[in-house]
Amino acid sequence: MRISLLIAMLTVSILMMRDSPVAAAQSASCGLKPLPELGCRIGRCVNGAWEQICDANPALSCGLRPLPELGCRIGRCVDGAWEQICDRNPALSCGLKPLPELGCRIGRCVDGAWEQICN
Repeated sequence: MRISLLIAMLTVSILMMRDSPVAAAQSASCGLKPLPELGCRIGRCVNGAWEQICDANPALSCGLRPLPELGCRIGRCVDGAWEQICDRNPALSCGLKPLPELGCRIGRCVDGAWEQICN
């Protein structure tokens, strides 16, 4: 009896999560998660696209880590390029934070633009 009740509760919670505004916004902005390339993994839904993070061997995917611009730092190897994160003074690099879309949030200042994260 307890197991069937637990299964029913899990099924309801999964259905509620699937129909939630966050899940709907994430699915609408990025679609289904794609399969990652070898040695990579699929990360967050950012700016309408799934991140492909290749941090198992970043030098192979992104090359040597570059020098950061003044006030910035080099982040992760994402989609074949090194992130340049300028969060020490983000208003200078990215301007004012925009309003996020429904079910999303504004993340870090990366490569001169604010990330919109929908996960």
